[in-house]
Amino acid sequence: MRVTRRPGPLEVRVTGEGATELPCNGENLLCEAMRQGLPDLDGLVVECENRIPLGRGLGSSAAAICAGLVAANALGGHRWSPDDLLRRAAALEGHADNAAACILGGIVAVGPGPRAVRIAPPEDLVFVMAVPATRVSTEASRGALPAEVPLGDAADTLARAIGLVLALEQGRLEDLPEMLVDRLHEPYRARLVPGLEALRGLAGTEGHIGATISGSGPSVLVWCRREGVGAVAERARAALAAEGVEAEVRIVRVAPGGVSARWTGAEGRLATAIG
Repeated sequence: MRVTRRPGPLEVRVTGEGATELPCNGENLLCEAMRQGLPDLDGLVVECENRIPLGRGLGSSAAAICAGLVAANALGGHRWSPDDLLRRAAALEGHADNAAACILGGIVAVGPGPRAVRIAPPEDLVFVMAVPATRVSTEASRGALPAEVPLGDAADTLARAIGLVLALEQGRLEDLPEMLVDRLHEPYRARLVPGLEALRGLAGTEGHIGATISGSGPSVLVWCRREGVGAVAERARAALAAEGVEAEVRIVRVAPGGVSARWTGAEGRLATAIG
């Protein structure tokens, strides 16, 4: 995202993912977030280069909100702390999960408040991300969840979540396969996630740790060891093709840093980026 000051009304330009469907005016989510610190956006050109696919459970809305807030913080001369940014982002997003990762970078654990704790990603941990061509709305994904779940399922998943945080913090990748098992949302959302079982079927192959739904889906994250991740990506492409699932497969790493802003050029352009 780049913001340039110049006389005239607000101008919004979008390139990359969603360029033909995202609003190119003040209704863009970036602009809604910027109004938290800049009530009047006239006199600005906002250029957004979006690399995050929309409607795939990858946090595109949180990324837009956090980029807008950081831009408003810099342009408005505010001194919002990371906690301030997280609180404002959570209010706009409805939850703090994705926003915390955007703001802090690394792996985050989020609690009430909202409060977030950053965990440095283990050096040997990388991911293969499978992004289906189809979309699933957050509303449809939430609608797949039951109003009540068995107490045993809740207790089991809570215990594994605690174990997951400890394993990541201590870098014990060998403990991750058992901790990635979820009984609260994945059994109900699996039918909305094409290729999930095929990617889980790669378990036991070199480099493969486990596979989980990304956000509310339908993207899938295959957790991998750095050594062997290329082979995992190739096996993932083959497995998805065998199931007739059209998906883009990428190798990704955890961004070590969160969203930041910097001034560039003599014209006073502000650039924000995540990672």
